[in-house]
Amino acid sequence: MTASSNHNPGELREQGNQAFKQGKFQEAIDRYSDAINLLTDLSLSETTKNDFTKCYSNRAQCFIHLNQYEEAIEDATRALEYTPADEKSLYRRSSAFERLGKLNEAISDAQRLISISPKGNSVDEQTNSLLRKLRDSTENKHTQRTQIKSQIQEMFEAINTKLNQETALNNLLVISREDSGAEGILAYDSDLQQIKEFMQANERITILGTVRVLASIVRNSYKRAELVYNKLGVSLIGRCLAMNDTEIPASTTILVHNIIMSICDLENRRKIRKPINVPFNFDQPVIEFINNIFRTLVEFIDDKTCPAIGRDCCLDLVAKFVDRANGCNWTSKFIVSGVPKVLRVAATVPNLPDNDKKAYPITEQTKIALRGKDDIASRVRTISVLSVLLQGPFETGNAILGNQNLVDLMIQMAGSNDSLQERIAVEAIVLSASKKDKAAGILAQGADILKNLYRSANEDIRVLALVGLSKIASSKGTDASTNVVTEGSCQTLGRACCKFLTTSQSFDIRRWSADGLAYLTLDADVKEELADNLEALKALFTLCQCPDAHVLYSITTILVNLTNTYDIHKPDKEMLELATYAKQHIPKEHLKDEKAFFDERRRKLIEAGIIPVLVQLCKHKSENCREQIARVFLGLCENEKYRGAIVAGGGAKALLPLTLEGTSVGMTKATQALAKITITTNPEIAFPGQRMLELVRPIIKLLRIEHTALENFEALMALTNLASIGESVRKRILKEGGFSSIEQYMFEEHPMLRRAATECMCNLVIQEEVMKNFTGENDRIKLLVLYCDGDDESLIKAAMGTLAVLSSLQADIEHIKDLNLEAEERQRLNDLIKENRIICGKMLVVKPFFEIFKQLCACNNLDLQFRALYIVRNIVKANKELAVRVVETELMDVLFAIQEIKDDRLVNEKNRKIASDIVGVCLKYGLIQRNKSDTIKEEDETATSD
Repeated sequence: MTASSNHNPGELREQGNQAFKQGKFQEAIDRYSDAINLLTDLSLSETTKNDFTKCYSNRAQCFIHLNQYEEAIEDATRALEYTPADEKSLYRRSSAFERLGKLNEAISDAQRLISISPKGNSVDEQTNSLLRKLRDSTENKHTQRTQIKSQIQEMFEAINTKLNQETALNNLLVISREDSGAEGILAYDSDLQQIKEFMQANERITILGTVRVLASIVRNSYKRAELVYNKLGVSLIGRCLAMNDTEIPASTTILVHNIIMSICDLENRRKIRKPINVPFNFDQPVIEFINNIFRTLVEFIDDKTCPAIGRDCCLDLVAKFVDRANGCNWTSKFIVSGVPKVLRVAATVPNLPDNDKKAYPITEQTKIALRGKDDIASRVRTISVLSVLLQGPFETGNAILGNQNLVDLMIQMAGSNDSLQERIAVEAIVLSASKKDKAAGILAQGADILKNLYRSANEDIRVLALVGLSKIASSKGTDASTNVVTEGSCQTLGRACCKFLTTSQSFDIRRWSADGLAYLTLDADVKEELADNLEALKALFTLCQCPDAHVLYSITTILVNLTNTYDIHKPDKEMLELATYAKQHIPKEHLKDEKAFFDERRRKLIEAGIIPVLVQLCKHKSENCREQIARVFLGLCENEKYRGAIVAGGGAKALLPLTLEGTSVGMTKATQALAKITITTNPEIAFPGQRMLELVRPIIKLLRIEHTALENFEALMALTNLASIGESVRKRILKEGGFSSIEQYMFEEHPMLRRAATECMCNLVIQEEVMKNFTGENDRIKLLVLYCDGDDESLIKAAMGTLAVLSSLQADIEHIKDLNLEAEERQRLNDLIKENRIICGKMLVVKPFFEIFKQLCACNNLDLQFRALYIVRNIVKANKELAVRVVETELMDVLFAIQEIKDDRLVNEKNRKIASDIVGVCLKYGLIQRNKSDTIKEEDETATSD
């Protein structure tokens, strides 16, 4: 029977409360967990929500007492799911954030708590106290803030006087990426009056730059997002969203996206496991904000004066937040008020005679329609709708293709000899090729239809038919053991696409050709031919200059295929054996997809000039395109000799934004590429100035356990290099929670991860703040001492290097009393001496210390011998009591021997000198004495004690 069998949730919670009061925090956690388990079986009422809130909130406080701050944040967030304005949960989450060093998140929660709590109550006092503490902890940034304020003022003046506006806005964008910079901008222009003027200006560069700065300011901050939203208003944001421009609406979309994420706290909420059909529980002000945003987006979708790109951006935002599982739960509203408006937009078909109202401006991404009249216009609109639905969910496409009437209509229109009907029908047939599981009938007839249409006099129809044939031919994917078409057909189709791409003046013809190549380059033979076709590669690179997301995705897909940087899922060996036994089809990799071939293709792309093209593509806002670009960059960075060219071409700078925004896969790939660059390139050259500090956060995120061992390893190696640069970088690593993230890998079973983490820690302990982590009641010193004993020489060196830094004192103890120091500096030095002695003492209490270091001091590896002697010298210099313990062991005999050995092959002069220094310190303490023959012997213990 479980502990909860004979109790109700209220009793269990009370038991948890009693255990908490007695300081039995783990027992309290168990009781709260039992209560939560019982509550999950009850129907969700207001009473149940209240009980959930109390249990999760109280359990969060227990986790705080046990220093399990991540768990505390998760539980507090769960509590806020049930009661969004719960003051205790906000306070506890803020406290947990503060103890993890995430001051900005802590301040954001504390400020939100103050805004909702009644004045004068205990929570209000506690919150103000916490805020004061948080602000006190950031006082050392005063000089930096003053400098930032001066820079911000200078940038605003440059924008107002229209001198170097673009440079000033780019500098503001860099400043805004740091919380201190974002706060500084809002403090300088507190009512956002100047920012409003910039957004209302007629200069495109000013509007675009301002929107990008605002999008950065509102990220991960409820307070800043709320301020910007309230001060700017929906109408001004909407004005930018509805501009007829290729970049401003896209940047405004990011601004709105970041505002929604911050005000709705979606990043934290999405970390909580919950039933997929249960929406997030928002408080009333947030619900009002969500509804207002939704109304605005839907109105723009149905506004015929809104440009096509603005409409696409609104549709994109609705799609991202419409669902109840991870979004704003707009589903019901969208069905009632959104779908009719979207369908009215969907009725727009270019080149279709229509005597109705003015048509909506649309792009290829906008088309959705549905009408029911039996005439040419209705047929065209119907199949246009189906074309869009075929690009949607897989189940929807399959359901459509299961309707024989619709399939017959497509085939009938494809043979109508009417160019408009043929074009719409062939597009639908092309899209059907992606749904081959349910499209056997249409594919059987569609291939012949496409071949006939490929002979059309209309070049648009011909190239669309070519894309369809390319899709059918490439449906085997990368499986070399399957032939959907005659051998060599893929190469023939690829050459036809390249011909259209390099000879046609029509943009549409060239983009459709790129679309065909995106499918055909799954075939390794096509990859080889395209990599050798410099003219076609140059044509693709030129096509990258267009802003069309669909075109750019096709091109980036081609580059991913050429470089083999797509995900490869290799089946388990046992599954392969089972499939062979069951006579199931087993995919086989093409010979030309092996490493030697794709390495050569990567070389050809580098020589063709791919790096500046990738840098240019990084500016595009499409998350999927950015993920593809990151994949290609990572593939190129795998070869160390290309990394210098990537840095020189601006690749390192271009990759940084890709680590901060995009798909989770894209951000990971971009970060891993930068980690590879950091490992082999001087970070001061690759990431000058502020850029080096911006690099720290994404690389530390790569240390999370959900990432692969290779990603963890390369992140550790990169941080090792960064930590060696200087104090400012080490402080940033600590600020981003780097110490605990790095330390966890020192306990890893994988030897390379353990070694890399220890090497990284060796560079990090130079920082005084880190040393304090080794003086407390923990086994960190013990672990390092034990790592000095083993077969992994690199790990031994790293552990000894860390101990050498920790045990050394930068100041000369003997002369501190002679220094003319301020009281504060003298106290600091005294603290250092105290910490140094604690660390040295902790080394000696490790049982096998003397045996391990006796072996190391006597070993033939002069480098290890030097490190061991250096550490022993630090210990005996720390104080006499520690030196006594060294003198009493056999380690002292080894030191005497080293001092006397003159063979440089066994002991070099440098090591002999350190051994002599140790003996000299012991002589000075009176622990040993010289005898008449000028040799040294240990002092008698009784004499020493007298």
